[in-house]
Amino acid sequence: MLAGMRAWQLRSAQVEFQKSNALQLVTVGARALDATIAQTQTLLLSLGELLDPNAPTGANDAVLQRIFRAAPVPYANLWIADTSGRALGAARLPALGRPAFAIGDRRYFKMAMQTGRFTVGDIVPSRVLPGNPRVLTFALPVIDTITRRIKAVVGASIEVDSLQAVRTARTLPRGSVLTILDSAGSVVYRTLDADQWIGRRFDLDSGSVNDFRANHGVGAGRSSDGTFRLTGYHSTDRAPWVLYIGIPSLYTLDVVRNQFLRDLGVGLIITLIVLALGYASILVVVTPIESLTADARAIADGNMSRRSAVSSNDEIGDLARAFNQMADTVVDRNAALKSSQEQLLHVQKMDALGSFAGGIAHDFNNYLASIVAHAELADLAMSEDDPARLDLREVLASSSRAADLTRQILVFSRKQVVERHTLDLNDVVHGIERMLVRLIGESLQLDVQYSPTPVLVHADHGQMEQVIVNLVANARDAMADGGTVTVKIASTALMVGDSRAPGAQPGTYSQLTVSDEGTGIPPELLDRVFDPFFSTKSRGHGTGMGLAIAFSIIEQSGGKLSVDSTPGVGSTFSAVMPPAEGATREKAALPPVRNVTRGRGRVLLAEDDAAVRSSCERMLVRSGYFVVSAADGSSALHQLRAQPEPFDLLLSDVVMPGMSGSELARRVKALQPGIAVLFMSGYADDDVVRKAVAANAATCIAKPFTVQALSTAVQSALAQQADAFTA
Repeated sequence: MLAGMRAWQLRSAQVEFQKSNALQLVTVGARALDATIAQTQTLLLSLGELLDPNAPTGANDAVLQRIFRAAPVPYANLWIADTSGRALGAARLPALGRPAFAIGDRRYFKMAMQTGRFTVGDIVPSRVLPGNPRVLTFALPVIDTITRRIKAVVGASIEVDSLQAVRTARTLPRGSVLTILDSAGSVVYRTLDADQWIGRRFDLDSGSVNDFRANHGVGAGRSSDGTFRLTGYHSTDRAPWVLYIGIPSLYTLDVVRNQFLRDLGVGLIITLIVLALGYASILVVVTPIESLTADARAIADGNMSRRSAVSSNDEIGDLARAFNQMADTVVDRNAALKSSQEQLLHVQKMDALGSFAGGIAHDFNNYLASIVAHAELADLAMSEDDPARLDLREVLASSSRAADLTRQILVFSRKQVVERHTLDLNDVVHGIERMLVRLIGESLQLDVQYSPTPVLVHADHGQMEQVIVNLVANARDAMADGGTVTVKIASTALMVGDSRAPGAQPGTYSQLTVSDEGTGIPPELLDRVFDPFFSTKSRGHGTGMGLAIAFSIIEQSGGKLSVDSTPGVGSTFSAVMPPAEGATREKAALPPVRNVTRGRGRVLLAEDDAAVRSSCERMLVRSGYFVVSAADGSSALHQLRAQPEPFDLLLSDVVMPGMSGSELARRVKALQPGIAVLFMSGYADDDVVRKAVAANAATCIAKPFTVQALSTAVQSALAQQADAFTA
């Protein structure tokens, strides 16, 4: 037994070593092949830009030969051909000259012409190199930038024997083999008997390859040529191939067999005695302990589904049960940890996306502020009958639509400031209808059913857009096989005990419904659909927060969000909100103003964007104010100290390089306590704006703004400061 255990352990160690060796070699080979493919793709992209299909073939030959000699990869050939496969240039030509160069019948050439993309071809005998060695081929179509048609094809080939994986396989023990299979199970290349094996196809469900479907791993089994091998396999990222390196098990087991025979001869007598004396104790103690040890080793190696089968009523049985309980606990904790990590990663991605969208909105609103200001100033300077005013009106209308687009971006970034107004749900949905069409994709249809009369609610415009986007995105995810997403706006009557709004008083309410024709929600999950982080989607597809956010927004607006779903038929989400009757609908617009309210006072302007600073200065001067402008906080403080007379108002951007608007306001107030403060910002970030406003007892105007809006905001800030100073 001792000899057998020693041989078994030695055999296991040798097998694991050779498996690891095979896996390491095939991994290196696969990565090296991926690197070669990537380098070749980059090279062909460069060739496509360098070479001119209309140039003389001799000129193309010279360029290709120069690159061929300097290339870090040992290419067998570089070439450019027209769309029929005729050579327009090559680093190496066949012995019969350029007319013998014809690749129009090659499968990789046809594939490149059909797909219009970079193609990794088959391993084929070369028509150019002496002896016709096997080469790995690549092709890349050259696309005309104007017509978008293929005007030529550039390509490269590499001798298979120069590939690192092939060179490594040829240095392994006799009988070792490197095999490359494609996704259909066909042999692309084999180092042993290549002519007999290339093109041979294996059934993917047969015993030959069904253990090798994972990305990488090791295995042991009898190959199709009858040899038992230890095999490492690894898929490539840039070609639909799997590389196998098999090492004959006889090479591994020879040492083990010889050692076993020696140990068996020496320990035969001892073995007989030990068998007689230890047979009983082996049955009682050793077997279950070995089983438990093997189970522990399997779990330590990553097999978390392994459990001990020992079921005795003694101490070993108690240990086995405790071991199984421990393994179950570890599995549960690992699953919870993985879920938490995935959730954290997704939240971080969404936060980064939100910050990016907010930054875009900041810059975009600065541009819009300058456009609106200069257009309005030009409009105010013209006579009533000037025909150019019509063009300026179109500029202002386009600016209004661009401001709406910025606000829609902030819906996704969740950076919009909450400001509740009286809204018509028809207007809200109409404003983002085109965005919703892009959101659901081409495989689904969007059916929006508007109400013939206004459906008014008192809510934040951006938040209502976010509710609609989340509900439509949820409907899209429920219909993987196509269908129609229906958005309906209507006024509805609620009775006592209505399931859409439990506890609500009877009466007429405003209702928004989003319906889908998807898979539906099982009845046992309906009570959890609005829970944060709860999702029926697979991991990595959604945060489980979209419906929870929509539910929270509707609740904060005084309404109720409910769901009605039938498995296999679809789901309908209904948002019921109290009507805002008798109020004027809020619409975003930037109309030109002919009469601007004028005021008096000295204004210190701080804005880092030169165009916005210039336009604001002109708008304030047009409104009757004396203005001193500065490009940053430090310059503004310098202007404050240099001016002989005090200022009445500080107008400052919130976000500026070096010194923020909030810090500038604090320092200005320390030097001149009675000054009024008005902030302006194109970055509607709740925390930044609110903290700046709260810290300085100020107000804020959002970019872009009109001349009248700025004048009104300045007068309001001056009036508030006067009231506060008097009190």
